[in-house]
Amino acid sequence: MADVLVLVDKSDGAVKKSTTELLTLARRIGTPVAVWVGPAPDATALGVLGEFGAASVLVADADGITASPVAPVADALAAAVAQTSPSAVLVASTAEGKEAAGRLALKIGGGIITDAVDVSADLVATQSVFGGSTVVHSTVSNGTPVITVRGNSIAPEAAAT
Repeated sequence: MADVLVLVDKSDGAVKKSTTELLTLARRIGTPVAVWVGPAPDATALGVLGEFGAASVLVADADGITASPVAPVADALAAAVAQTSPSAVLVASTAEGKEAAGRLALKIGGGIITDAVDVSADLVATQSVFGGSTVVHSTVSNGTPVITVRGNSIAPEAAAT
């Protein structure tokens, strides 16, 4: 299975629920690889990432990397994409997440899908639009797909191993 990069959404070093949702989704698509931007995670954070299926964790840390919330994240993700050649990149659908995802898609020449509520194994994203009255299925036709996923759309499930 190909790697699926998951940007770790965190607060004060603690992994947020949205990351556990993304890792659960990533396991359906391939092998989850967590991307942690900032000072290295502690044992508790690494435990959560492992519990929800992260096969590995890439850490991007440098002086001033957390000074700007978006540009360094896009740069770190682009470096991770170059290193791993993933089948997709999953990001929480927050304001910062969407901006970082858009910048990443431009950097790597990939396509972006925002506000997905599900993604199938063949990388078809499901989006609920117009207040839920319409369901759309989307794919990226060029490059690595960068997909932002709405919070609370995937039930987080701990990995079997």
